[in-house]
Amino acid sequence: MCGGCIQSGLSVADSVGLEPSTTKALSIATAAVMLFSLSSPLVPTSSSVRAGAVCAKANQKVVKSDKTFVCKKSGKKFVWKVQIKKLITPPDETVVPVVPPKKVEYQNPSQPSDNIQSCQIREVKPRNARAGPDGAPILLPSGFPRVTPATQHLGTVTWALIPIDFPDLSGDLNFESRVDGQMKSVTDWFDTVSEGKLKVNWRVDSKWVRLPKPTTEYVIPFSVNLRDSENGIKLWRDAMAAADPGFDFTNIQQVIFVLPKGQTFMKETSQGFPWDKAVIDLKTNEGSVAGFAVTGSDFDWPGRQYWPHWAHEFGHSISLAHIGSSRGDNPPFNPFDLMGGQEGPSRELNGWMRFLAGWLVDEKIYCKAATNLTDLKLTLAPLSDQKSGLKLAIIPVSQTKAVLVESRRFTKFSCGPKDRNGVLVYTYDARLSHGEDFLVPIRPTGRPVVNINTPESPCWTQPFADPLLYEGDSVTVEGMTIKVLQSGDYDQIQVQRP
Repeated sequence: MCGGCIQSGLSVADSVGLEPSTTKALSIATAAVMLFSLSSPLVPTSSSVRAGAVCAKANQKVVKSDKTFVCKKSGKKFVWKVQIKKLITPPDETVVPVVPPKKVEYQNPSQPSDNIQSCQIREVKPRNARAGPDGAPILLPSGFPRVTPATQHLGTVTWALIPIDFPDLSGDLNFESRVDGQMKSVTDWFDTVSEGKLKVNWRVDSKWVRLPKPTTEYVIPFSVNLRDSENGIKLWRDAMAAADPGFDFTNIQQVIFVLPKGQTFMKETSQGFPWDKAVIDLKTNEGSVAGFAVTGSDFDWPGRQYWPHWAHEFGHSISLAHIGSSRGDNPPFNPFDLMGGQEGPSRELNGWMRFLAGWLVDEKIYCKAATNLTDLKLTLAPLSDQKSGLKLAIIPVSQTKAVLVESRRFTKFSCGPKDRNGVLVYTYDARLSHGEDFLVPIRPTGRPVVNINTPESPCWTQPFADPLLYEGDSVTVEGMTIKVLQSGDYDQIQVQRP
């Protein structure tokens, strides 16, 4: 230890008249402080650091005004120099070339089509029940004859989007970021599946509408019919009463309510239809609306979206039946149609229901009774493309059953692997109705059950066996063998019957 430092400490202690033991301790402490001061380098002040100014210690760094100064030797002295940032050039990204689909020549069918009316298969027992004793008839046919939906399904309709919050749960500031893309997807989806015959416009309330009661008064754990949900009816009535004074409901067909982010009182969904008494009875200052939908917290999971639920429920309002059961085991058609499973990989609307709705025109449908068919070759345009040509083949095998063939492609509405582009073969059974498996896909034998819901490509659907036929694949159904001869921008198929 520094002897001079100890001596300085003793001098300080003596000058204030301390006891010898205290004097010794203080002298040692003082010595330590002085020694540390002598051995520690001086930290330069900010004002003294500038390019070219003298510095004391090599490689010392000081950051000033977003510049880094480094002490470097220059001749016989050390001076401050500005450190030059090296620009790091990122490695070249691997460009994955977009391979256009193979060119497949469109060819007219090898046999002429039958009269389209022979393919308008009539549902055996339509489930035209009523929504309770005070509700209206529920028109959700699986087959012909066509019905007049309870709300408009042709032309232009207007939907309202209204954010609602509660005394115990305020709305998030930027809710539009959660719904802008969802609204566009709804509009695009109906425009696509209706072949341009139904357009959805939006009217949005930009401010949160406060309901009178806390969230505990509106708990809805599961999605059920509105007439079976006391809290669902309460939410509907209170939300409309709160929104009506400040919102213009003129010509609104459907109302979409948006809940605050992070809410937990509604897990699944709530919705109402034109046949529900609570919807029929409610009148705004501008008139009636046809229905509503609210998505719950389950739809905030990563990879899930609101719009398939919104489109699905309005589909019912315009008389599109539900394919299969909404509960229990995964119905066979669920992954391949938005009116079956809202989270399926294709999120399509099948050709049969487009035909039934009057959206797919007769000129795009090939109709041929199985009894009139031996060896048929025809070309199909992808169902949701804008290409000209046939989009659906219907082959009745009896008065109550038909085999249907359509071309499927991965679209902007799809999720999961993007290589699922092929031909879908399925059957319609007129003995089955809304909520039953009236449509069933026909799969090639040996197809494994796969899970396509992965972190890289989230797709909220249960594992399934892929039913699509790719080039060279075939299936046999109802005594017919259907084979894909070529697949590309069109699909060429062959149907053979002994």
